[in-house]
Amino acid sequence: MFAREALVINVLLAVGLILLFYEAPGRRRWAAPRNPAIRLGAILLVNCLSCCYIAWRFQHTLPEFEATPAACWAWLFFACEAATIAYELWSLCVLIRVTNHSPEADRYEQELRRRPDLPTVDVFIPTYSEGPEIVEDTIRGALRLDWPAARLKVWVLDDGRRPWLQELCAQRGVGYFARPSNEHGKAGNLNYALPRTDGEFILIIDADFVLRPNFLYRTLGFLLYRTGVGLVQTPQHFRNPDPVQHNLFGARAWPEEQNFFMTVVESARDAYSNAFCVGSGWLVPRARLRELGGFPQESICEDLEVSYALLARGYRTLFLNERLCQGMAPESVPEYIKQRVRWCTGTIQHLFLRTGPLRARGLSWLDRVFYLEPIVYWLTYPFIVLLLLAPLVFWYTGVPAFHATGDEILLLVVPRFVANYILVYWLSEGKVLPPVTTVHKMLPAFHLAAAVAKALVRPFGQPFKVTLKGQARDRITVQWPLFALFAAVAAAFVIGMLLNYLGLHNPVDLGDMTALNVAWSFYSLLVVLLCALACVEFPKGRDYVNATGEVLHANVVGAIRALLTRFLG
Repeated sequence: MFAREALVINVLLAVGLILLFYEAPGRRRWAAPRNPAIRLGAILLVNCLSCCYIAWRFQHTLPEFEATPAACWAWLFFACEAATIAYELWSLCVLIRVTNHSPEADRYEQELRRRPDLPTVDVFIPTYSEGPEIVEDTIRGALRLDWPAARLKVWVLDDGRRPWLQELCAQRGVGYFARPSNEHGKAGNLNYALPRTDGEFILIIDADFVLRPNFLYRTLGFLLYRTGVGLVQTPQHFRNPDPVQHNLFGARAWPEEQNFFMTVVESARDAYSNAFCVGSGWLVPRARLRELGGFPQESICEDLEVSYALLARGYRTLFLNERLCQGMAPESVPEYIKQRVRWCTGTIQHLFLRTGPLRARGLSWLDRVFYLEPIVYWLTYPFIVLLLLAPLVFWYTGVPAFHATGDEILLLVVPRFVANYILVYWLSEGKVLPPVTTVHKMLPAFHLAAAVAKALVRPFGQPFKVTLKGQARDRITVQWPLFALFAAVAAAFVIGMLLNYLGLHNPVDLGDMTALNVAWSFYSLLVVLLCALACVEFPKGRDYVNATGEVLHANVVGAIRALLTRFLG
């Protein structure tokens, strides 16, 4: 066990972080300052706590390494935990700096509006199964772009080969392509249209997104006036809540899950010239695509692939953090999970590509680390499953994931987790809110852990599965397979604890029922119950789709009120 002095050091570190959180000048408490020195200081404090924690875990909480179930379980859990913490340390360091290109975009917009010879632009709208209302909104948005009509052409790329859509395009005066087959998914659809068009720049927007009129004036200048930029990416914002928000009554209490990545993480990666394309709302010169031989299509995540294919040739992805388009988030839990499984599978495929982070030529070592980061993110999901299973293993077998006394919990466990949660909430500008974020991760965790294993064994040959949008929901719908899974886990928690406390089945000695295991069990039970409730999908009311009502920062009181209402209602 660590000396008493270590406790003092850790408490001081936690206090220092809290003081930084409260005393950052001129900012609201959820808004981290842009000063890299202040951000660095806070991150170093928390990373120091994490390093002390993992050292303590290795030195004081592990059994002898031997071929017994208890020892193997403890060492497996620790290995996955250490890998996850290493990923967290890196992720926090990335957030030291963030960029803001809006002042530069202002200058470029003024320059473009003075030009008499604006370049030609093709707008590509790839679509597969979206309904008429959704696609028509996207077409209308593209036609409303503030750009000379003679220099702009809108193309709908229909991989569903639907006659009604061809007729709609004729009525709206936009181009229409329907290729005879669907190989290579979205990338193949884009490549079919590429040689059949001739605009100098190509704007790619998914069929469920609506562009703002000033999109081209805000983005195209970076490609004309700044050297070394291969494409410009804008963040994805959404007109509807994701399933967890909607089903847990949090549509007005916390942001949509991707908001943190889209508005904070991408800006931080951009500071290192390693932001990457996210598939919709991006602009690229046709000349850059010619250098690549078209849109890369070796993986089902062509957006990540095109970013690093360009970076290997010296062209960075520039991230402009402005809300210039809005789309539709998945509307049901199964579609939400299907979308994440596709992202997970496609990202892991890059490990095996000749243009991936391990084999690509032209990338620096830092580029390769950034390229690996989204891959490692998905590889942490098996640990999320272990976090859920660990209390169950404890209550039914008496084997804890690790041993810790009350003093040790106060020494390292509590300060680390409290400080980490505060820091992430602060750096995310109030977008990451436990336990809601834990629910977002736990809900697809079993599917994603299976997807990770499958992608590592057989990465290719899996079809591109489109996320369905515009689904009608006029009544309560229970996603029974998922609901049953989480309800069964919750029941197992309750039964296991009751059996031990009542002495009916007590593999756990009373002295081993430490505060850590009990608190861990109740927190896991809370998350599992919230996941089960998220699988009960409520009807979509009139305000479900709202282009102006997007929540950008969490309201802690509002979130607590929403969750209590959901539990009690």
